[in-house]
Amino acid sequence: MANGICVFAENYNGNIEPVVAELVSAAHFIKKTTGEKIQAVVAARDCEQLAAQLEQSGVDEIYAVKTDRDCTFQDDALSQVLAEMIKRIDPASVLVPATSMGRSVFSRVAARLGCGLTADCTELLVDKREDGSFYIKQNKPSFGENVFVTIVTKEGCYPQMMTVRPGVYTPYEAAPDAEVKVEYFDDIVLPESKIEIVEELPASSDTDSILAAEVVVVGGRGAESEENFELLKRFAGKLEAAIGGTRPLADTGMIPFEHQIGQTGFTIRPRICISLGVSGAIQHTEGIKDTKLFVAVNEDENAPIFNVSDYGIIGDMKEVLQRYLEL
Repeated sequence: MANGICVFAENYNGNIEPVVAELVSAAHFIKKTTGEKIQAVVAARDCEQLAAQLEQSGVDEIYAVKTDRDCTFQDDALSQVLAEMIKRIDPASVLVPATSMGRSVFSRVAARLGCGLTADCTELLVDKREDGSFYIKQNKPSFGENVFVTIVTKEGCYPQMMTVRPGVYTPYEAAPDAEVKVEYFDDIVLPESKIEIVEELPASSDTDSILAAEVVVVGGRGAESEENFELLKRFAGKLEAAIGGTRPLADTGMIPFEHQIGQTGFTIRPRICISLGVSGAIQHTEGIKDTKLFVAVNEDENAPIFNVSDYGIIGDMKEVLQRYLEL
C-alpha cells in the first residue's frame, strides 16, 4: 500500500532550491498525523552533491538518480525518470514546489502515473476516513480571487500529488547529524530529450528577491499612475527594499507577475512591509505572513488594510512619499 510523503528536491546549478525546505516543513506537518517517513527524490548529473545537501534538510530517506548530462529544462526526459522513481517508492503523497519547473515537470509526471495534480496549494490539512486511512485536504485559491476551494484526491488513487506555493510554509530547520537513508537507482537511465537548450540568460526579475527580502514596499491601485509608481520606486530605492504589488499592478504590467502578492500571487515573510495605496482585500493580505512591522498608507480611513497593519497613515500616498523624499 502507498506510504510516505515524497518531496521533489528541485535544484539548479548544483544547489537545492530554498523552496524545498518549505516543502519539508509541510511534510513534517503531515507526518505529525500520519507517522509516515519523509522522502526526497532528486535526479541530476551532480546528484551526490545534492544528496549531501538533502541529508541536512530534515528528510528520512533520499532517492537519487545520477544522470549522464545536465537535464535542467529537459522536462520531457526528466519527467520520465521521476515518474519511474515515484512508481518504485510508491508514496502516499508527493509535494512539489509551485514553480515553473515544478509545474512543467510534474504535470507530465502526473499524466504518466495516471493520477491527479492539484496546483498552487496554499494550505495542506490531514483528515481521516472511516477505514482509518489518511488523506490530504488540498486548499487553494481558484477562479481568480473569488473562490477558495478544498480539493481531495479520489479514494484509492495514489499518489496524492500537489504543487505548493512558495512562501506559505516557513523553511524547516533540521537537526544536525540526523540518520538518513540514501538509495541510488542505478538502473534508471535518463532518456533522450526532444528539447535542446540553446542559451541560458538571467531572468529580468528575480522572484527570490522579493521572497527573501527583509523590507518590501507594496503598491496597490493608488500606485497605478506613472507619477505615483515612480515615487514608489524612488522610495523603495532609498530603503533598499524590494517592490511588490497587488493584482491590478501586475495586470497593467507595472510589476512582473513574479512580484504579485496575494492568493493568486506569492506569499512573502518580510521583516518590514510598507503598503501604499493598498485597500487590504483578504485575497492580498493572505500573501503577507509573519511581518514584524506593517505600515499602511491609504486615504480611506475605513480601508481594511488598517485592520492588519501595525501603523496606519490616513493620507494621499503621493503627498506622503513626496514629503519623505524631500527629507
